[in-house]
Amino acid sequence: MKRYAAAAALLLLAVGGVAIGQPKAGSAPRSPWGTTEPGVLANLVRHQRVMIYGIPAPYRSLVDPLPRTQGKIARGAAVFRRNCAACHGMSGRGEGPERQRLSPPPANLAWLAHTPTSRSDPYMYWTIAEGGPPVGSEMPAFKRMLSRADIWSVIAYIREGLDPRLASADPKRELGRRTDR
Repeated sequence: MKRYAAAAALLLLAVGGVAIGQPKAGSAPRSPWGTTEPGVLANLVRHQRVMIYGIPAPYRSLVDPLPRTQGKIARGAAVFRRNCAACHGMSGRGEGPERQRLSPPPANLAWLAHTPTSRSDPYMYWTIAEGGPPVGSEMPAFKRMLSRADIWSVIAYIREGLDPRLASADPKRELGRRTDR
């Protein structure tokens, strides 16, 4: 029964999340899923997988161990720009220059800024760490390429709204050496 309750909660997160954080009315044609922007329908594949199987056990209870600071957000912006923006775009809406060659298209990440942290942080960490293989997309798994601090920094940057102007602090000063591989 708990599994069904968790699936129902994730369904609400997924369905509600598609509409949250999307462009204002009139700025994009609407579809039954909330928008026709690139990446929105790609979100649904991963959410369906989560609703059926849940988030894998190693990721279910993850909590960001580091405080969200300007330096952490700046680091997240830099990591995002180097590793994510080519596909997801700097706005995170799936409109990066590589989107044309990907099937399914890159997911829209912008709505994640407005989701409940306790439910979506484990989801985001799992998505970044394991990439697209669990859901049939081409997103690479970053668990061996990025440190834990880098992954949490990207999540903090997404939570702050994916605004490139937030990259003004010095990320090296804030988080120091990468010792958590």
